[in-house]
Amino acid sequence: MRNKNRVVKFKKQKNINIGIIIFSIMFIYVAINVYIYFTKEHISIYEVKDGSNSEDNLITGLILREESIIYSEKAGYISYLQKDGARVAKNTSVYAVDDSRQILDIITSAENPISLTKENSAKFQYEIKKFQTSFSDHNFSYVYEFKEDANSTVLELLNTAMIEKGLDIQEETGITYNYEILTSPDSGIISYYMDSFETVTAETVNRDLFVTDNYERVALRSTEIYGQNSPIYKLITSQNWSIILPLTKDQYSKLAGKETLDFTILKDDFKTSAKLHLFQKDSEYYAQLDMDKHMANYIDDRFLDLEIHMDIIDGLKIPLTSIVEKDFYLVPLRYFTMGGDSGKNGLTKLTYTKTGDINITFVPADIYYQDDTYGYVDTRLFEPGDWIQAPDSTDRIQLYQTGKLTGVFNVNMGYAVFKRIEIIYQNKEYCIVKKGTSYGISLYDHIALDGTTAVEQAIIY
Repeated sequence: MRNKNRVVKFKKQKNINIGIIIFSIMFIYVAINVYIYFTKEHISIYEVKDGSNSEDNLITGLILREESIIYSEKAGYISYLQKDGARVAKNTSVYAVDDSRQILDIITSAENPISLTKENSAKFQYEIKKFQTSFSDHNFSYVYEFKEDANSTVLELLNTAMIEKGLDIQEETGITYNYEILTSPDSGIISYYMDSFETVTAETVNRDLFVTDNYERVALRSTEIYGQNSPIYKLITSQNWSIILPLTKDQYSKLAGKETLDFTILKDDFKTSAKLHLFQKDSEYYAQLDMDKHMANYIDDRFLDLEIHMDIIDGLKIPLTSIVEKDFYLVPLRYFTMGGDSGKNGLTKLTYTKTGDINITFVPADIYYQDDTYGYVDTRLFEPGDWIQAPDSTDRIQLYQTGKLTGVFNVNMGYAVFKRIEIIYQNKEYCIVKKGTSYGISLYDHIALDGTTAVEQAIIY
């Protein structure tokens, strides 16, 4: 008999895929960390920089001058005979008024050139000779005076020639000639803008005047016809001028007692000094800087940014939002000792057992700060009520008394560590802290921008 074929079925052995298990674990780990990252509150970081209080010495000042607006005596088209910033003597020609501009257009055309007479040329040559005999290397400013005098003389000669030329054209053409030249009522400097600040004085100054966003100035020169009593130009009649500075109470106190003040005009980095006068109006504080030079350099300015030269404090600059306070145990200095082979500073801790025995343990403890009596010790090292013993003595105390230190949380290592600071200057936004403080911060350290969001020793990432 043939043996029947027997089929033996074996159970298929299941193979464990280690790769899938490892991948699953890694996936879960990554997913958890991603979830934690997006759900936890993140700490913003600030990098410690060098800084000073010089920014608080930057002040925008308001310029006050002896100035007045000159108005037109008659209606017509205005021709200005002086440039902006020109110095003029009393009765110097400043502008001309023409009813129609017809003759003026003919005079200024290329077909009708104006020539000076021999008498006029002689007058100009006299000004040159006077300069040659008076010039000195030790008084170079006379060059600028000569330039202004020469310009004035040329304009006077041209104005006279224009009038004579206009009368000739009137006879030839029959056109009515109403060209009239007006002169300055006083000596001074010409300016062709106004801003409604011309009548402001130190007595009428207020904080609203320093809001430069609302400041507007009006150009006075135009090609349009002017009506009678229209503003034509501004005349500044004195070299004396003032800059009014709005001060904080702290700045006012620091300047009290000073008679002069050194400062820099930031527009052109010009360093100078001026007589100082302090005054108050209600709860507002001001400084008045009085000068009698350099006014012409800033004739087109109403406001100037200044850096006043007060005591400059240098250190490390940090935002006020980073600052926190931390409690420390106050430990009498005589309780600190050097511990055994470690060579570290610390305290001798006493622990009482249930049987009444005493265990003595040395606990390394840094002194974050000390005064004449106490050292400040981190409260995380001891529980409230722990006993410590003085070296070479049986004196012992319990740790209860605490004091606060001001500091920030350093996050250089990826977790928050308290660092003590000593503030040497502070305003509403930032402070300057002393460099080289023990257990303090250093330049380029990373600290928590908002100290209230950091937890000591907690990982920040």
